[in-house]
Amino acid sequence: MYFVYFISGCIWGSFLCLAAERVPKRQSIIQPRSHCIFCKKKLGFLELIPLFSIILLRFRCLHCQTKLPIIYFGSELVSGLLFTAVLPKELSLQTFYQLVLFLMMFLLSLTDIYYLQVEPKFFYPLFSILCLIHFYLGKPFYLLPAFLVFITLILFNNILRDSIGGGDILLISALSLLLESELILRLLLFASSSGLLYLLFSTFVLKKKILPLPFVPFLGLGLFFVLFF
Repeated sequence: MYFVYFISGCIWGSFLCLAAERVPKRQSIIQPRSHCIFCKKKLGFLELIPLFSIILLRFRCLHCQTKLPIIYFGSELVSGLLFTAVLPKELSLQTFYQLVLFLMMFLLSLTDIYYLQVEPKFFYPLFSILCLIHFYLGKPFYLLPAFLVFITLILFNNILRDSIGGGDILLISALSLLLESELILRLLLFASSSGLLYLLFSTFVLKKKILPLPFVPFLGLGLFFVLFF
């Protein structure tokens, strides 16, 4: 069963990666067909098999041999692992709730990596679905903590100019509406620490230039950590 979950997750990961790349640019997710972003050749059936095709092709385009972005492989692998971790043997509304939550974070992480933005076309519909399920399950909404988190982050961003993006503030505040304050604090601690470690490693070990850091992926990691560990 876990193998089925993993493969299903890989397929979803491939689709969501395409959606994250195209939707912010107002491109259709149906047309044109999946193609190499370098030589524009359309991908054949075997090239569309999640994970295995890119491994067999040694992370290069079959046609032009250009090295493919690692995000394609990473998105399929991470999504497959998410499905395997979240989906138990018996499905329930609570399971669906967690799956929507993590898929929202996953999709927003991809748009943050691609464009440094929390894409509204993804955030608002998915968060609305989450709130409806949250209400149906009888879970409490933490209105006051969410408001305090929002105000605190706004003030922090005004003191340290552009230290955190507006989309990140919105997303953290939204999560604060659904999760207990203790979980939010642990989430922020984990996300900030892991983001800082990545920045230090990238700067001093990989010798890369300091660039704006996509923070949503670290929030997603933090969310997974506080809910499962």
